[in-house]
Amino acid sequence: MRALACLLLLGGCGDLVGFGGPTAPLATLNVEVTGTPPADTDLRVALVWGTQWLPEPLCILPPPDASVAAVIAAGCRNPLSFTPDRVALSVAVAPNVPAQIELNQLPSADVMVGDVTARVAYASLVVFDDRDHDGTLTLGRSIRLPAQDMRGPDNEEPDTNDSKDVVIGASFVAMTEPDQRIAYREGGFNLTGYYPRRNCGSPAPGYSIVSAGGFTYDAAVQATLAGVLPEEDPASCAEEDIASLVEIPVRPTEEVAEVACEIRRTDSSIRYREPPQDSPDLSTHTYACTSIPAFGDDMSTAGITQLAVATAAGDQCKGLTHYTLVGCDEGVLVCDNFDWDIRATPPSWWPCDTGAP
Repeated sequence: MRALACLLLLGGCGDLVGFGGPTAPLATLNVEVTGTPPADTDLRVALVWGTQWLPEPLCILPPPDASVAAVIAAGCRNPLSFTPDRVALSVAVAPNVPAQIELNQLPSADVMVGDVTARVAYASLVVFDDRDHDGTLTLGRSIRLPAQDMRGPDNEEPDTNDSKDVVIGASFVAMTEPDQRIAYREGGFNLTGYYPRRNCGSPAPGYSIVSAGGFTYDAAVQATLAGVLPEEDPASCAEEDIASLVEIPVRPTEEVAEVACEIRRTDSSIRYREPPQDSPDLSTHTYACTSIPAFGDDMSTAGITQLAVATAAGDQCKGLTHYTLVGCDEGVLVCDNFDWDIRATPPSWWPCDTGAP
């Protein structure tokens, strides 16, 4: 009876046995980085959960001329790329030597897509050189050019890329090429536009490794126009146990850098900025004067010209800066009263039509 009373009091008669010390991991990944990384690389592999995102209209609509096409090429990321949400963990590895990654936490609900009855999260294993030696992968952002006044909702967002880490490989780079991704599934499984694998099997409940062969950008466009998801070749699909070995080859950084680049806005909206009086340095940037993309019967931005400027060549993360001579602090072009309208008095360096009323 005394022993039973001790149990009911949850340890009131001494320490409970089995409730302390290290716990077993929820799952264990096996990974191997293949190839030869650059010399003096502080080699690590990070587990990075992905997010849903929509590219901005300028990046996916047919360009009106060659100058806009050049800006898109220089400043728009692959619209079918894996896009990071957050870094879960990272471990040190040696090239061509299998290593283990212990998963001790489940992905948080806000990185999962679906409802509580059927939701899933996907992650990429990212190989990187930990240049700042802090033991983790720091995500970067595109470098935007300065504005006249840092007003509105983005006024405290950094305009510089704060990552020194260099990506040299990833298991999931883009839907336009073969991938191996880490999946975590809760409940049922509904196929959605979240990194879809149409014609492939469903991920197993809990952690697993799923693969797909990829599809072309044109196939994705045609499928979207038809109102369906693009198809995978079933022969390229696989669903494997989480303990299966994932091999990640070393690749040139310019091919894989985007997997460590955050998106400032994931809903395709654009922050239009008032141009500064002093000319930004455009000498290393590709830029073009163009209209504001409009859909359907929306004529609210008719006659407004934007200056679209791509990030500089060599920047880690691609992106665009959008300048307009008229706009609103909220980052949109149409509001009850414009917060700036300098169409009649543009900066002396302004290279586009003013669209002055």
